[in-house]
Amino acid sequence: MEQQDNHTKTGGEKLVDNNKVAALPTAESITADITTTFNNLKLRRKHKYMVFKLAADESGTVEIEKLGDPKATQDEFLSSLPNSDCRFAIYDYDYKSTDGRPQSKLWFISWLPDNSTPHNMMAYSAAKGVFRDRFTGVFDLMAKKIEDVEVALGLRKEEEEESSSDFEDD
Repeated sequence: MEQQDNHTKTGGEKLVDNNKVAALPTAESITADITTTFNNLKLRRKHKYMVFKLAADESGTVEIEKLGDPKATQDEFLSSLPNSDCRFAIYDYDYKSTDGRPQSKLWFISWLPDNSTPHNMMAYSAAKGVFRDRFTGVFDLMAKKIEDVEVALGLRKEEEEESSSDFEDD
């Protein structure tokens, strides 16, 4: 019996499926349930976030993997994004404007981590156009790392490049 080594790129996590590529969704394969749930998030604020995945079978359907409670934190949302697989997510980001008014932005996040399989990255990239068109009033974000999402949500400042003044001669 041959023992398999853990995949070094995923830090020991097993890949979702080494041989299959998720089928691309069509406009008909996106169910009315997804649209209804999105409207509940957008208009009624019944959810804080939604995480979607492409079905593992060849049906090309999109499934809701996780729904966040209205009081869910940003950390709960970030922990729902897998380290080694692609996902789509919609997040309702609450913040205060410069004059102190409470505001909200909906983000459509294409989660494509570097350590996911190339086949899944291609499938999710190709599926984004069909899937994203169903959601109006959202801002797009393509993220490869948790830090990309944190910067977009204002949780972390973008790292500034080091200035060259440290190396200048006097």
